[in-house]
Amino acid sequence: MLSQTSRAHSPGKYQKESDTVKRRERLGAILALVGALVGIVGTFLLFMSWYATASHAKSAEPGCEILLKYVMPVLSDLGIFAGVLYALSAYGFFTRKGWAFPLVVVANVLALQGGAFLNVPFMAAGLPPVYLFVFVPNLILYFLLMRLVGRVPWRRILLGLAAGMTFVVCLMNGIASLSRIFTIGAPIYVAVQRLHWVAMIGWGVVTVGILLRPKEWMRIVGLGAGLLELVVGIPLVYATTVQLARFSLFSIAPIFSLGLVVVFLWLTLWQWFTELPRVESQSLGQHD
Repeated sequence: MLSQTSRAHSPGKYQKESDTVKRRERLGAILALVGALVGIVGTFLLFMSWYATASHAKSAEPGCEILLKYVMPVLSDLGIFAGVLYALSAYGFFTRKGWAFPLVVVANVLALQGGAFLNVPFMAAGLPPVYLFVFVPNLILYFLLMRLVGRVPWRRILLGLAAGMTFVVCLMNGIASLSRIFTIGAPIYVAVQRLHWVAMIGWGVVTVGILLRPKEWMRIVGLGAGLLELVVGIPLVYATTVQLARFSLFSIAPIFSLGLVVVFLWLTLWQWFTELPRVESQSLGQHD
């Protein structure tokens, strides 16, 4: 914040900075309102138009009809909830509140989660991936909000995107494992199903944190989430790849997690992406 003295000596500069902030806040409010419309109206209309068809769709992939019948309402709830958070953040931008940008980041991350996964079972059931009409606008909003409103550096935008996509595919592995429990009942799916969602929560926290203000503890949470997904994902990938004799969609989350584990373990890469200073390790029992 500029001091009163510096403002007095450079009124033109201060006025220019103030006008820039106001323009960013107005843009944030407009983009948040767009997100609210997509999340609330778009998600509701898609659900009302496609739920009956999707819940009775015959599919080549066992369990897809279960996903569409029971998971579609849950993810629709998430999309509508994200739309409400968008609307609240728009109010925050209009009234120039400091919590507006953190809230719109959370809204965007949740909206991407709500709009991404359902396209997979839709396509497996021979239906058009209609939830791209939710996912793609929110992906565009992601870049506009982070860069133009939040002025987040491109490195963090890309790292946050990678963490966010891992957040999405860990949810996918947990839901797909649950459907296999219902249709096949093999012990491997029972053993790993819940832990995919634990990893998902970790990646969700890390995604929001990277975009707002990276901290060292986020690197540790990301390492834990990534290692957990590798531990439960690799056996699942092996079992399904052997069974199907082709590339398994269960592979995507472990692949993403492995790449991020490398980034988070390699301190130089982590510091380059987040622009954090080097954190020196302390010996056990040493205090600041």
